[in-house]
Order: sequence, then structure tokens, then C-alpha cells
Amino acid sequence: MGSSRSRAEVVLASATRAFLEGAPAGAALTAGSPDWEGILRRAEAERLAPLLYTVVGSLSLPSPVLDRLRAGWVSARRQYLLGVEQLCRVLAEFEREGVALLTLKGPALAEALYPDPGLRPFTDLDLLVRAADVRRAVSLLSALGYRHQDPGHSLEYDLAWRQSARFASGESPADLVPVDLHWGLLDYPGIARGPSMDLDEVWERAVKVGAWSQAARGLCPEDLLIYLALHWAVHHASSGALWGLDLAFLLRRHSGKLDWEAVAERGMRWRICGGLYFALRKVEEQFAVGPPPRVLDRLRPRGLRPAVLEWLWRRRGEQLERLDYLIPVLLMDRGSDFLRALASGALPPAGWARFRYGRESRLGAYLAHYGRIGKVCLRTARAAFGR
Repeated sequence: MGSSRSRAEVVLASATRAFLEGAPAGAALTAGSPDWEGILRRAEAERLAPLLYTVVGSLSLPSPVLDRLRAGWVSARRQYLLGVEQLCRVLAEFEREGVALLTLKGPALAEALYPDPGLRPFTDLDLLVRAADVRRAVSLLSALGYRHQDPGHSLEYDLAWRQSARFASGESPADLVPVDLHWGLLDYPGIARGPSMDLDEVWERAVKVGAWSQAARGLCPEDLLIYLALHWAVHHASSGALWGLDLAFLLRRHSGKLDWEAVAERGMRWRICGGLYFALRKVEEQFAVGPPPRVLDRLRPRGLRPAVLEWLWRRRGEQLERLDYLIPVLLMDRGSDFLRALASGALPPAGWARFRYGRESRLGAYLAHYGRIGKVCLRTARAAFGR
């Protein structure tokens, strides 16, 4: 699946596979004359420099290369310690005020899956609260010094039309990790409303996570697998080795214990088989770890949309992330969900358009929307068919 890969992609794929297996660096990492500048740029863009440092640190590489990788390793460990400190502070405040939350990614995921949690970089703390507690959660974050941060739209827009909002500290942003507050697990781009998970049962299955003094809860292994797979497939078009590595570590950590029947049943009931299938298939191809064949076959979507996605995958490979508006709707299981998403993009509610574009008049809001839609369509066409 996917087009021919660059030298940097091959090196990083070998490094992540070696890291997952706890194996020494392979010959692919140093064969020939590697373009280390290109490899470093790609590793830093995908936040894989700390991992790469642990894999190649014992090799005889140019000093500037090792120094740059080590700087990424030190930065990731510092970020982990800062993230844990912040997370514990947020957890304590929410517990004191009686607002339940679940950790999704960030240091809790690193602690749960990685042999050395300091090697799993993160850029924010992803936290899930119940929809009924969103306003209280926003107030608590405000009391802790966090402010809504999204130059594209307001907090009221997020609360009315999305399932997450981003908050950053207004005091010393260089030392604090932003918080992504979620009240849903799958936020489609634009106005698209795709299928969603049953969060009541997700909360009922929550488990204790973390190894710190402050108690924390997170998704059970099966729900975490579904969440990570959909995050990778829907939000990143199964591009980026770090998201796949998360899934691979989860599959390794819970090998033989995952309830695959429950995963398949939830996939069909929640109408998310397409995203699950493509993410699990990709992680199996990339890391040689995956679900039983019968489960993958049961999840496999059929029809025109999956066929188009297969074609795009073969043609564009790692560039699929540029199709960030097209891929999510192609992954929808039902034609009715697909058509509803297209209709909502073509004719969104007037309230949404005014919120989204900050226009008082309906006409002005729709003109701004269709101008943006035109740019998105042009960018998508170039990404799909361009060279």
C-alpha cells in the first residue's frame, strides 16, 4: 500500500521497527551514504528524533548528527516531565471539584505503552470529559491559568459545533504544554458529522492508568485501540509513523488479551469499520503486528468509496494527509453518512457559518464559506492527481 518511499522514510521505518522490537539498528539505517540532513528533518517533523537517537546512538555517525538527535532526546524527556507535572495538577483540581476526566494520549499513553515513556513525544495533554461537564471543565482550566487558543475561531464556536477545544497557559507558554479538552472522541473536519462512539459505555469501561501519585483513568485497551486507530486514519490519513507505533505497541502490550470480537462488534455498531480496517491493515504492513485475519476480513469495507481510497493510497502514499477533508468522508461506512457529510459541507447551517467566519450577515458568511470550499477543493484535487 502506498507509493515508493524516500530514503528518509525507509530509514525511519527501519528505526521504528527496530525500536518496537528492541532490536539493534539495521543495515538500512547506514547503508550507502545517507542524507542525514533530510533524515533529520523528516525525523524532527514526525517527532521521531528521540526514538532515532536511542536506535542509532551506538553507531559511528557524524557528531553533528548525534548532537542534533540527542538534543531532541533531551527535549522529549523534559517535555515528558513537564507534562506529567501539569497532568497531575489538572487531575488533582478536577478531582477536587468532582469533574471526572479520562486521559487519552500524552504522558499517560506514553506510560501505558512505551518501555521508556520519555521517548514518546507529545505536544499537548488530551483529556476527555463528559459533555454535561464541559462548561465546568472550561472554568477549571481557566482557574488554572489556561486560555482558549485557536486563531481560527472562538470558544463558543468550539462548544457549539465541535467536540474539542484547545487551551494554553497565558503565563509561561514555553514551559507549559497546551491542553486539548475533548467531549467526543472523533471530530471530523469542517461541519461533517460522522458516526460517533457511545461515550456512556466508554466511560463505564474506563480503567486506571498512570504510575504517579495522582490517580488517573483512561480508555480500556479495546476502546483505546479503536480511538488510536481512528485518530490515525481519520485525522492523519494513516500517515506518520508515530501514530502507527502507538498502535503497534498497544497490540504488542496486550497481545492475546484483546477482545477482538468486542472490537469488531463496536466497529460495526458505531459504523467505523472503514477507519479501523485501514489503520489496522497499515500497522500490520508497517510493523508486522495486527489483528487475527478473520477480524480484519470482518472489518473490511466494500464498495466504491473504499475502492477510491485504495486507489489514492497506492497513488499518493504518505502524501494522503494532504487530503484531510476527503479521506475522512471516504472512510465513512454508510452511504447515508457520506451524503450527509457532503450536504453539510455544501449547505451548512447559517448559525454555523456565522460562528465559523465571524460574519453578522448570512450572505457574508456563506460567501466566505464557499470561497474556502473552493480553495479546499482545489488543494484536494492537486493532492489527489498532482505529481
